[in-house]
Amino acid sequence: MNESDGGIAERATELRHQALTDPMEVDPDEVAEILSNPLAPPAAHGAAIVALLNVARVRDDVGAAYVADLDRLLGRPSLETALVLRCLRQLAMNDAETVLELRNDIVDHVSTKPSDVTQAATGCCVELVATAPGEFVDLVPTLSTLLDAENDQIRTNAVYILSGIAHEYPEEVKPVVPQLIDGLTDRDHAYQTNALSTLGAVVSAYPAIGTSPTETLAEIAESDAQTKVRANAVGLLGDIATEYPTALRDHVPVLVTCLHTDDEYLSGNAAAALLHVAVDDSEATEEAIPALVELLDDPSPIVRRNACKALGHLEATVALTQLQLMADDDPDEGVRSVAAWATTRVK
Repeated sequence: MNESDGGIAERATELRHQALTDPMEVDPDEVAEILSNPLAPPAAHGAAIVALLNVARVRDDVGAAYVADLDRLLGRPSLETALVLRCLRQLAMNDAETVLELRNDIVDHVSTKPSDVTQAATGCCVELVATAPGEFVDLVPTLSTLLDAENDQIRTNAVYILSGIAHEYPEEVKPVVPQLIDGLTDRDHAYQTNALSTLGAVVSAYPAIGTSPTETLAEIAESDAQTKVRANAVGLLGDIATEYPTALRDHVPVLVTCLHTDDEYLSGNAAAALLHVAVDDSEATEEAIPALVELLDDPSPIVRRNACKALGHLEATVALTQLQLMADDDPDEGVRSVAAWATTRVK
């Protein structure tokens, strides 16, 4: 591209406009030519980065070829660092492994300062953590601080990264558990979902930790939070109950309330949690029997199976006839098997 600085900047501006209005018509090679031109003015580089970001949103083949140029431009005082990082995040959605090669440069821009740069850098890490969670373990202390940032998106990014780390390295995230619990009830649903995922990973490795958040989880379960969040909270209560069923005895009424829903995950998780409590103490869960019987007609086979198991452990004679019918006629083989087992317990 043998053009003057003004010509390059003008063409970059045209590409940016085209990418914003009709990104599929933009030639990525032309954008790459501007990005790789060391003589292009900062305005041209900035416009080309915006163009690339928008093209990458609609084309999943736009990735590795542009990473080196963005790495060279990252941190230049004449360019908006947050913009370069946002573009890298978009490329990471298409090719995480290549962008991961810039891990150190990206992480260098993650600080406890709740800035646009921190938001963009943590956003990059969101796309990369699943590929190599171990690469982000050293960020845990910083991420812990960012959980209390005033910026909602930074908080959500931080807890998402922690979730990715926790599923492979729960011991590294274990110290953050009290902080995760404290923020569960008063944050947005995206934060709550990822915080619950993080807690679930840590609790799976360290079950004793799960006894401390049961009150908070029960509060979420009966709140007006999004159904997915409530279902995740109840699911975590069920995980806790597998090792510490007595920790849920006081929350049986909440779990029974969660059975009365059209959402299969919420009702299924509630039935599973009650099942674990019933195995340890059937008397503590007897009040759930009427609602569990109703779930035997649920369209979800998962819900029906969990209800059959719980009723079997509760030795609920009121459900015997229906369990016998299900053992013979339920369309799901798994349900038929569990119903047959339940009838042997109820008889």
